[in-house]
Amino acid sequence: MNEPPPMTMEDCLNYFRKAVAEPDSVPPWADWWAIHADWVEQTFPMIDFVRLKHRGLLGAGQILHKLGEEPKVGG
Repeated sequence: MNEPPPMTMEDCLNYFRKAVAEPDSVPPWADWWAIHADWVEQTFPMIDFVRLKHRGLLGAGQILHKLGEEPKVGG
C-alpha cells in the first residue's frame, strides 16, 4: 500500500464528516481507503476497522453516530 501522509484521529473523523455530508468535497472513499486502511487498522478498534472495510461511508456515518454526532448525509 501507499505510505499515507501523517494523520491524527481527528483528521480521520473530519474526512468521515465531509465524505458523508459532501462526498464531492473530498477524495473518493475507495481512494482514501486504499491509502489509509493500514493506519485505520492500527488506530481504530477492530470492530470499527471491519465496519469501515465492509460498509465504507455507511460505516463512517455509523462511527460518527456512535460518537454522538448526527452526520448530515449529502450527495
